[in-house]
Amino acid sequence: MSGGNNLSIDTARAILIPAELYEEGREEEWLRFNGMAPGAGEMAVATSPRDGVVALMCVRTEILEQHGRGVVDVTSPLLDVATGHGLGGRRAKGRDVNILVTDRNVYFAVWDGGLKMAEAMPDNSVDSIVYYMQIVGRRFDLRRFDIHVRGQWAGLVADALRPYHKKVRVV
Repeated sequence: MSGGNNLSIDTARAILIPAELYEEGREEEWLRFNGMAPGAGEMAVATSPRDGVVALMCVRTEILEQHGRGVVDVTSPLLDVATGHGLGGRRAKGRDVNILVTDRNVYFAVWDGGLKMAEAMPDNSVDSIVYYMQIVGRRFDLRRFDIHVRGQWAGLVADALRPYHKKVRVV
């Protein structure tokens, strides 16, 4: 999806790194290190920094050429969910889990006084999201977290999470 000069790439093959560690030209190296080397017809790209974080991802070259490589500012739903973008103007500040469900992927970010983790998962089924939240719950005591769900099937995902988590809302 794009809007203006922004192009949001919906891919689970994305990672976040601190902006101070980002060096132009080393995107592919970071992605390879994380098991996400670009394939044939793909290239590694970086977003502009936001809130001290940069997203790196594999993007099909044809997508960039269609939109004018160098003309658009590429972004990632992973960066959006990690920075609280699109949560009704509310930025995660306390104990929050942000979940964004797209037509292909699901993006998670956990905040506890700061960003603790952010992940993209290429399976957006409601059952997989509930299961993944149970795994995340082993690391964090999610009973004390506010859980914000947005995107496709947000209502279904929220309903499926409510038996396990008390503070779930669709944003």
